[in-house]
Amino acid sequence: MRSLRPLVLLLLLPLALAAAERSLKIDRTRSYVDVDVKATMDSFTARLDAYDLSATVDEKDRIKTAALAFRFADLKTGKAERDTAMIDWLGGGEPTGRFELGLLALTPSGQGQVSGNLTFHGQTALVEFPVTIERAADAYVVTGTATINTHTWGLKTFRKLGVLKVDPEVKIRFKFTGVPEAAK
Repeated sequence: MRSLRPLVLLLLLPLALAAAERSLKIDRTRSYVDVDVKATMDSFTARLDAYDLSATVDEKDRIKTAALAFRFADLKTGKAERDTAMIDWLGGGEPTGRFELGLLALTPSGQGQVSGNLTFHGQTALVEFPVTIERAADAYVVTGTATINTHTWGLKTFRKLGVLKVDPEVKIRFKFTGVPEAAK
């Protein structure tokens, strides 16, 4: 019996570690994802109206996991015709995207660097960008900016009428505010 005790403890260790992680509940009223797009005559900022963000923090209150899933139909540019053209440029249908956190390295001041995989248009690529994580009362406030080149995901430069062109480099700005759920 005594020899089984270490084995049982070893088997229960993953359960104890998983139990220490808590979900981060996102406050959508204090969160956003904006995409800045430069175009020949009509630069604009699109807002991601809906998304699914799941994140966890560990027992030391560090963000451990994060995944953001979205539909491009929820990325609103302010003009319905432009929204439709974007979906067509992405190949039509109901295109989706997903970012999965790989590594998060932070200094004690909350400045840091993120790397992870961004998937859309059927392709996945590694992206890296700076972030800031602040603690405000019991909430986490995560802000950052990532610049991506859509050619990396196999998309051609968007052109219209032969003279209007959209820059393939777009800037994604985000702020997520979340509160850890109570430990179970």
